[in-house]
Amino acid sequence: MTANIIPWRRWSIFMVLAAPIFLLAVLNPVFRQPGNLFNLWQQSSIIGILAVGQTMVIILGGFDLSVGAVAALAGVVCFLGFGLEDGYIGVLAGLISALTVCALVGLVNGALITKLKMTPLIATLGVLSLARGAVLVVSDGQAIYAEEGAGYEFANFLQSSFARMPVSGLLFLAVAAIGLVLLRLTIYGQFVYAVGGNEKAATLAGIPVSKIKLITYCFCSVAAGLGGIVLASRTASALPNAGVNYELQAITAVVIGGAKLSGGKGSVLGTVLGVFLLAAIGNALNLYNISPFWQTGVTGAILILAVSISLLTGEDDRLRKA
Repeated sequence: MTANIIPWRRWSIFMVLAAPIFLLAVLNPVFRQPGNLFNLWQQSSIIGILAVGQTMVIILGGFDLSVGAVAALAGVVCFLGFGLEDGYIGVLAGLISALTVCALVGLVNGALITKLKMTPLIATLGVLSLARGAVLVVSDGQAIYAEEGAGYEFANFLQSSFARMPVSGLLFLAVAAIGLVLLRLTIYGQFVYAVGGNEKAATLAGIPVSKIKLITYCFCSVAAGLGGIVLASRTASALPNAGVNYELQAITAVVIGGAKLSGGKGSVLGTVLGVFLLAAIGNALNLYNISPFWQTGVTGAILILAVSISLLTGEDDRLRKA
């Protein structure tokens, strides 16, 4: 009996939030128009890509507050790389440079947590500030534009459509598919769940906990970098203040999707549903002309509601002890 109830507890927040969205889809024909659904998918792609990486880290038993700053850093580095060479060699240089920098940031996060035994809160908060500072220094506080040429064409491509589907949305699903395969079909994924469920037991079982953490934080940062490149492509410009509060939205989407903030439980599929639901709530606020300034507050309220439900249902008791 209990085994059948617990999964419904994990999805309770999703069902609570999905009900008014379903009602909106029935009552408001604008919401369900193909054009609006296309925009909804496209707009959710950035947070979605970040949230997939965040899912891996949260299942591991941590979280990453630096993803928004890493996204901004990736956009700036990528667009600066576009100017290193003419043509698509410059595009490739920009992409490789940006993702390499993001991987290094992930390694720093992982090293601080595994080698210096910092808590994820302190480590990723410190790296957030470092990344923001690096963005301001590299960009001199100015927007970096993709000039006419291959870089500009690449930015336009990321915001275009393929077979009537947004390219950025397809990239989001591709990243989600990679995350799903890693978690469900590989030994690495089994280790991630094991470490998040009980790190001491995982260590005693011979699982290389430090290595798993380093890989996972690298994956999260690289995913954040991809999201940052997509974000910069929207306006063909990399802004030094881009990605603010994106970490909050990514974590909220993961929690809505049924993950436990204390680790050990969660899924990429749940995160994808959480991302779309969170995007639908923002879209609904826009349709009813509610100020976008309210949306950050709404996201925070949803996160508090999600964690509260987890505590009240006993699904995430370890948070109460933390």
